[in-house]
Amino acid sequence: MAEFSIRDKCSVNTNWDEDTFVGLKCKDGDFSVHFPLGFVIPGDDKELRRDIIVLLSVIGKTTARKESEIQNEARIYNCTEFPFQAYLSIIRDFYERGYFKEREIHFTVAKRGKIDWNRTIKTQKPYIQDNDSFYLDFVTRKNQVNENELISLIHEYCVYESFSKVGWLFTTTLPKKPRIKRNIRLFKSILITKISNTFNDRNRKLFQDMLAVILYNGEENSEKNYRYGTYRFEYVWEALINKVYGIKEKREYFPNTYWSIDGVQYENACLEPDTIMIWNGNVYVLDAKYYKYGVTRRMTDLPESTSINKQITYGQFIAEQECFKKKHGENYKVYNAFIMPYAQKNGEELKNIGIAYSNWKTNEKSYENIQGILLDIKHLMYASWGQNVEEIEKLVQCIEGGIKNAEN
Repeated sequence: MAEFSIRDKCSVNTNWDEDTFVGLKCKDGDFSVHFPLGFVIPGDDKELRRDIIVLLSVIGKTTARKESEIQNEARIYNCTEFPFQAYLSIIRDFYERGYFKEREIHFTVAKRGKIDWNRTIKTQKPYIQDNDSFYLDFVTRKNQVNENELISLIHEYCVYESFSKVGWLFTTTLPKKPRIKRNIRLFKSILITKISNTFNDRNRKLFQDMLAVILYNGEENSEKNYRYGTYRFEYVWEALINKVYGIKEKREYFPNTYWSIDGVQYENACLEPDTIMIWNGNVYVLDAKYYKYGVTRRMTDLPESTSINKQITYGQFIAEQECFKKKHGENYKVYNAFIMPYAQKNGEELKNIGIAYSNWKTNEKSYENIQGILLDIKHLMYASWGQNVEEIEKLVQCIEGGIKNAEN
């Protein structure tokens, strides 16, 4: 693996025209990493490698649902076919355990072989004759020497492939070349059998990762050209915010509409807010906006009237329904906020930039003033492993602080 500067391979996309891809690309053997809008590339290589791993892990966890919804558009956005997580898992397992050697003992019922008397007595029915017990079938150790050697050789192949594709995240050297030549059909058959028969969860996970590598390597043009990422990072941004701040069951907060034709009621598709956050009985409606304002500071890069009016509708619906008064108490409040990405300065992970409002409301109610919040994109990525009470508290303070400042 040739020496290179990892920082020279990294860039931050502008989200203009064609510069929207976020993730990992490799073209003709030359890789590049593309970070999302507002990301700051660190100067330390160790930190940068960690950022890359987190970025690609986040993409892998958040793109599958949305990508499937847009496959019919003119451009193909489903770019996560490259098995990055499988390569990464194989490398990590190799660092921890080295090359795989079969240690599981497999058994079979047979007439001959090395008998395991304990298993035979427990599982096989004896035949009684003249007060003596006889076993016609025995539990014996299965001879899998050839198969076990083959799985070790396949693992060598997968380790080498993994380091060839993403090993630059860890080292500039490659492990030894595999002793076995590529045979996709044979490798696939052996791995499927191993996955079905192993009782060791860690080994099964390793075999599944190896199978993902084998299947990908069996595709055309997979050797030097691959990509792992998305052209629609706004879906990732939305999913991250929902995971860190939102509740899982939010459907009851969706305002709906109907048609009544000839006495028959027809239900329309409901409006769906991105994220519903609950804190101390209050409801916070969050709209994840992957907009450029945090980078450009241009007014044209802020949410438009359609989004503002939609947020007010969400807030009014939640504030006026009797069912929510029973759920949250008579004195609950509803707040609205747009969440946009930016790069923090001076440790300011969240920043309230102002309020959006309308001329068709009195703007006296909390939900009628939509808070504009900038959120450090790197901080969100690192916090995205699950709902985080500390992060929710900080966002609540930022939103409510904006309301108090406006009143003063």
